[in-house]
Amino acid sequence: MTELMISLRRSPRLLLTRDGHPGPGPGRLALVMARAGVGKTAFLTGIGVDALLAGQKVLHVSLERSLDKVREWYDESLVEMLRVNKKLEHLSAVQLIMERNRHIHTFVGQSFSVARVRQTLELLRDAMEFTPAVIILDRMEFTEVDEPTVAELKALAAEVGAELWMACRTHRHVPPAPGHLPPPADAFEGLVDVAFSLVPQDAKVRLNVVKDRQEVVNKDLNILLDPQTLLLVTGIAAKK
Repeated sequence: MTELMISLRRSPRLLLTRDGHPGPGPGRLALVMARAGVGKTAFLTGIGVDALLAGQKVLHVSLERSLDKVREWYDESLVEMLRVNKKLEHLSAVQLIMERNRHIHTFVGQSFSVARVRQTLELLRDAMEFTPAVIILDRMEFTEVDEPTVAELKALAAEVGAELWMACRTHRHVPPAPGHLPPPADAFEGLVDVAFSLVPQDAKVRLNVVKDRQEVVNKDLNILLDPQTLLLVTGIAAKK
């Protein structure tokens, strides 16, 4: 089953395998940027699925979506991976393994705070012996948080040895300053280790690396993503 799960991986997170880690690594902040409606949540869900397929534990924190809705995103992403690989008969078995290694926490109807995220992590550790290797924070608007809050979240992830993934909504009419991330992400760019941008192109979504470690590169990876799942499109080369 482990070999099957590894073979299913189609997330852009595959591009970040470094230092023996199947992702950006513990204590690092990875950011996905795109305009509204391009698929930031689908991208982050794919990151979570990828980590689970790699045998890691995942904490997915959503500020606006219900537990059932987030679980539905994971299930849909997994079904698509199995369908492409013609392995749908393994759905129940893989789902069970993933659910054991994933925890979804929603702030619907509650105010968000770093302290509450810390409480969640402590409860998971003490009551369930669950320490995530990947923390996904979904639906947080960067225009509504300050740099110290993002710094606290990154430090908290580092404490538990997890990588942190977040999304930022950008705007077409607000271009980035040379050598910087686009607003509003530029206010936090010193904290960002890896940044992707999602750019709609025809019937696909183009993936660019905007920052890698301490360098703003804005590099076109010549890679296309499926617009529904935001997973890597296999067998298709992007045209420049």
